[in-house]
This record gives sequence, C-alpha cells and structure tokens, in this order.
Amino acid sequence: MKKIVAKTGEYEKDGQTKGRYTNIGVILSNDNGEYVLLDPKVNLAGVFMEQRISNPGKKGDRLICSIFNDDDQQAKPSNVKAAQAEPDFDDDFPF
Repeated sequence: MKKIVAKTGEYEKDGQTKGRYTNIGVILSNDNGEYVLLDPKVNLAGVFMEQRISNPGKKGDRLICSIFNDDDQQAKPSNVKAAQAEPDFDDDFPF
C-alpha cells in the first residue's frame, strides 16, 4: 500500500519549519494491477486552494501530491490537525 499525500502548508515549531499534510487516499494493488482509493471526505478543490495560498507565486491549475510507501515516516503528517482518519479498507471490492 502507498499513501497519496498533499502538502497544504507550513508552520513553525521549535524554530524549525514543518510541513502540514493532508492524506488524499491510497494506492493498492491486486492481480489486475494498481488502483487508487480516494478519501471521499477530502475536498480536492480545497486542498488545491490551500496549496495556492501557501505558495502564492506558484502558477498552474494542478493539485500536487506525493506518493509514499505505507511504512515511510515522511508520509505521516507533521501536524495532528492536518491528519485525516485512516479509511477502513476491510470491504470486499469487486475488482
């Protein structure tokens, strides 16, 4: 499993600049290949606007996301406020 994460801002803590992140979803794989499960509670337009606000000189109309392996420490949000609840993926999917 890989996490899809968007950086939505920065903040200062103990004199260091830290990133604020939003978990967008995950990439999973099965015998048919990889597929994406997006968190329906995340408003992608809102995440895009947060990226634009935190980078006012940035041009473009695309949402920038990073992909991390589930065990990467970098994929964990640095700010508890930005953390989203982990989705429950115990359901059986028809694909």
